[in-house]
Order: sequence, then structure tokens, then C-alpha cells
Amino acid sequence: MDQAVHSTDDAGLVPGRVLRIYGMRRSGNHALINWIMRNAPGGNGLFMNNCRHGGDPIVTCSSLSLFEGGAETGQGGKWKRIDRAGAKPFTAVSYEDRVPPAKPKALFAAAETLVIIYRSFLHWAASLLRKIQGNDGFGPLDRNRIMGRAVSTYSDMLTRVQDDDVVPLCYDTWSAEEHYREAALTRLNLPGNDLSLGTVQRFGGGSSFQDATAAADLKTDQRSAQIADDHEYRMLLWTASRDDSFMTKLAHHFPGDAKRLETLRSTASAQVVLP
Repeated sequence: MDQAVHSTDDAGLVPGRVLRIYGMRRSGNHALINWIMRNAPGGNGLFMNNCRHGGDPIVTCSSLSLFEGGAETGQGGKWKRIDRAGAKPFTAVSYEDRVPPAKPKALFAAAETLVIIYRSFLHWAASLLRKIQGNDGFGPLDRNRIMGRAVSTYSDMLTRVQDDDVVPLCYDTWSAEEHYREAALTRLNLPGNDLSLGTVQRFGGGSSFQDATAAADLKTDQRSAQIADDHEYRMLLWTASRDDSFMTKLAHHFPGDAKRLETLRSTASAQVVLP
């Protein structure tokens, strides 16, 4: 059993290099993180999943995975995995639904790289909404509140990915283009040992739309079309289309998404009939 309290110093963890990875839920975070870990120097490293911002990542992470030889291994508690990681392991620390601060305080006495994983607004919103709709504990007002807050953070993320101190990774392009994956590994200064998409990750219950094992079988570019007739989804898109600041950022990063929202914005009012 894991100890209740344990610090990085007590654990003896002295990473050789740290990737601090940020991304919204349902943005393909774990697919890219698994791919990054498969390309870790020497194929070995630690991944601390979904840490609490501002806390000790070892203590606050929801899970800790050990990678050896490019594969995830290491059953047992956190500290056993740390003990097996060896000296100065390559370490990835992830934060969900958080935007990296302007000047983040270093986690360890090691070189750190900030990474932001982001996704097309239409496909991301479709995936997150479908995931939330599968939770019987959330009613329509709950879902509206959750999605509204998530879109606000997503908007802040689009601003942050333009900053020079981060390496932005677009899930849509990563999924579709091998040469993008190769170039991204170069930007991260990682060896290009594995350019495949890998397997569907277990985190978050896998895909919101499909039961699949191979990531290459996921139809991630069809998520918006698959939920296009959903009234909650259409209302969310219409609301987002009314925010001029958000639309400006969206047009810069995902012009196709912005064009669709502009069309919805101009036609939706004529389709709304009130009693």
C-alpha cells in the first residue's frame, strides 16, 4: 500500500529532465503522453498523471506509471515504481483542465519543458459533452455549467499555446500526420523511436464514442458530425459563436471550426421558435 504522506525528497526522486504537460480533458492527452513516454530517452521514465497544481506531484498525482524499454510496466505502489526508475529518470507530470502559469515554479532541480496538448474545438466539445452525458448524476443544468466553465478554460489555453515558453501539440494533426509526430519529437528533443499512434489508453474510460483497442481505429475527426443533431451541443456552439474574443482566437487556430460557428451564429436565430 502507498504511504499516505511522501515527499519528492523522501522518495529520492531526482529527475534528469521534466516535461510538465497541460491539457483539457478529452483532448487526447493520454494518447500523446503515452507516445511521449514510448519515446523517452532510453525508453525509461516516470509518468505522474493528473497532479494537483501547486502540490507535490508524487503525493497529488492520481496515478504513477513506470516505463521501461518503451513499455508501461511496474505494478504496485507509487514508491516501488520510483525505486525502480533508476537515477535521473525522464519524468512527465500532467495537469488536466489547467492553463500553465506565466512563470511556473520549478518542480524539481532539473530542466523543465512546458507542453500544451490541445484539440479542435468542435471535436473536443463533442467528446467532452458526450462523456458528461454518460454520467447519470449530471442533469442538463449541470452539463451546461460544466461545459461553460470548460470552454472558458479552453479559450485561455488557445491564448497560452502562442507563447514562446511552451511546446504546443495539436491532437488532431498528431493523429493524422506521421511527419507531424516526427517533427514534434524533434521539438521536444526526444528520439523518434516510435511514430505509431499506439493503443487506446485506459485513462478516463477510453473513447467517449467507440470501443477500440488500436488508436488508429478511432474516428476522432468525426466526433462533431456524430453529435451534430444533439440540442445541447448545438446550443453550446451557438453560445460560443456569440463570443467575439473567443471567435477571434478560434479563427486563428482552427479556421474551419470558426467558419462553422459563424454559419450557426447567422442561422440559429431564425430556427428558434418561442411559444
